[in-house]
Amino acid sequence: MKTAVSGKKGSFILALMAVCILLAGLLLCYFQFRPRPEKGEKEITVEVVYADQSSENYTIQTDAEYLEQALEDEEGLTVEGSRTKQFGLMIEKVNGVTAVYGRDQAYWAVEVDGQACNYGVSQQPVQNGEHYRLVYTAAKAP
Repeated sequence: MKTAVSGKKGSFILALMAVCILLAGLLLCYFQFRPRPEKGEKEITVEVVYADQSSENYTIQTDAEYLEQALEDEEGLTVEGSRTKQFGLMIEKVNGVTAVYGRDQAYWAVEVDGQACNYGVSQQPVQNGEHYRLVYTAAKAP
């Protein structure tokens, strides 16, 4: 009986070690292949899509490494919101149009090249040639 318990403990320890090694490998892959900010001059486009589906386009020449700085540098494009330590800028107002989640579950969605951004605008790396969209999004009526 004592050997059966020891065998179970040994199997558990081996399984735990395998999981730790797997997690370490996944973290290593993430840090190796995650998007990195690109230094130097870049040209990006930013499309602002309002609730009525009208839109405005901006072509931005920037040295910014992250999207927030590129948006701040563009004349005629205003982006405002609240800031948290964890997520950075949470966009609440674009060009004077406010999205109020508490009222109608509206928010400004951020997309890059047709896909939802994996990061907030403060951490979203900017790469040359990318197309960003700031899309006013609200819950549909039931």
